[in-house]
Amino acid sequence: MYREKIREYYDHLSRSYRKVADYILSNYYDVAFMTAAQLAYAVGVDTTTVVRFSQRLGYNGYPDMLHDIREQVKSEIYAAYEPQPLAPDDPAGVFKDRIEQERHNLQQLIIHNPPEHIEAVAGLFDGADRIVVVGEGYAEAVTETIAQQFCHCGVRAEYLPNDAVKKAATLMAVNSSTLVIGVSATAYGREVARAIEFARARGAATLGIVGDLASPLNRIADLVIYAPTDVIGPLPSIVALSAALSTMVIVAAKESEESVSRHVDAFDAAYQFLTQEDVMAEFVASSIPDDL
Repeated sequence: MYREKIREYYDHLSRSYRKVADYILSNYYDVAFMTAAQLAYAVGVDTTTVVRFSQRLGYNGYPDMLHDIREQVKSEIYAAYEPQPLAPDDPAGVFKDRIEQERHNLQQLIIHNPPEHIEAVAGLFDGADRIVVVGEGYAEAVTETIAQQFCHCGVRAEYLPNDAVKKAATLMAVNSSTLVIGVSATAYGREVARAIEFARARGAATLGIVGDLASPLNRIADLVIYAPTDVIGPLPSIVALSAALSTMVIVAAKESEESVSRHVDAFDAAYQFLTQEDVMAEFVASSIPDDL
């Protein structure tokens, strides 16, 4: 399969080949109906690069790789319209049931948070100069990641570890220009609710993102986004929570296609500089005085 071949060779591909690989992996339905010239135009390389890329993966040429891609698309279409029965205890059945439950959770995320509610949430970000994010239990890991994403998008934000001393040191300094976001995946969000309660007493705006409406956070925060974590089994899902939080990053950063493009270009330039050994060697050499 072309996907396995791309994964196998990806680390050894040139930058132009990686652009072709990335485009194919992300847009294989479109690629299935493209000629080599059309794919080259879409990626921004010449047709020869596309042909040589397919050969680099071990195909005889572009038509050979295209056939592989079309077979993948065909199998997915058949699976969608003629699904095979799966037993509940079959690994594929478990996988399918879990994905369908996650889809239901995401649909509920939209239903429970209508446009006018999200507009009110956006207003909290408009009035904030600083964001503090705190999570509890299974939500902690994704909460820390989202705090980093806020920062990467140019939003002043920090993650508050679930530690009483560090919480006290941070929350004592919040004020009316601070937005404190509390995240709780279950009904046991007592500690994060206490942090939100203290932040409100200090005049900070507060936003709760909860996976269970029984969470005490739901009763304390100024506004709440409900992101269901319902799944079969004892462990809550964090899929809808992650979706809600990542959307808040976009809302806070006021992202547009232009700003995203500028961000990607800036990141790519920095990454390329930091990962090119020859550039780093030249930079280090140029920074050493001649008399040393």
